[in-house]
Amino acid sequence: MDKTTKNIIQVINGKTVKFISDTHEYYIDDIKVPSVTQIVSKMLPNQYKNVDPMVLLRAANKGIALHKEIELYELNQKIGITREFKSYLKLKQQYEFEVLENEQLIYIEIDGKPVCAGRLDMIIDSKQEEGLGIADIKRTYNIHHDHLKLQLNLYAIGYEQCYKKEIKYLKCIHLRNYDRHYINVPLDKLQVINIIKTLNE
Repeated sequence: MDKTTKNIIQVINGKTVKFISDTHEYYIDDIKVPSVTQIVSKMLPNQYKNVDPMVLLRAANKGIALHKEIELYELNQKIGITREFKSYLKLKQQYEFEVLENEQLIYIEIDGKPVCAGRLDMIIDSKQEEGLGIADIKRTYNIHHDHLKLQLNLYAIGYEQCYKKEIKYLKCIHLRNYDRHYINVPLDKLQVINIIKTLNE
C-alpha cells in the first residue's frame, strides 16, 4: 500500500478495500459503504451544525496539516515546526508511547456483511499500558466525548476484525495552540456492536 498516493487500495482478509481521497468514499469489493465518521454522524447529533462553514473549513485544514506533520515524523523522522507538533513530542515522552502504524485502513462486518470502513490515526504501544492501543489526534476546540467514544470503538472493532490483534485501550491526543492532553477513552466494543446491528436492521 502506497500511502503517498491519494487513493488507497488494500486487500484485507480476501476483500479489496478502496479509499477514494477526493470524495472520501470507501468501497469493499466495489460496493460503497459509509465511513466510520458517517456512522458516528448518523448515530449522534451534529455538534457543528450551527458553525459557519468557512470556520469549519479553516479548522479542518489546520487539522489535516497537523495530522500530516505527525505522520511524516512517525514515518520518516521529519521534524515538524508547529507549536502543536512540539506538544505532540512532549506527550510522547511523558506517556512513553510508540507509534506502530499510521493511517491504518479498516472495515467492519456484521453477520458477514460489510457495514462501514475507515482509517484510524495510530496504533500505539505504550510502556504505561498493556498491549496495543488506538490513538486519535484531535485539534478541535472542544472534545465531544460521546462522538469520540463511538468513533474509536468502531476503529477498535474494525482493527480486530481486519488484523486479528486485540485493542486494549483507546486514547485521544488533543493538541490545540498551547494545550495538550492525552485522554483516556472508554473501551466498550460490545455496546458499539449492538449500535451497529440496530443501525443495520
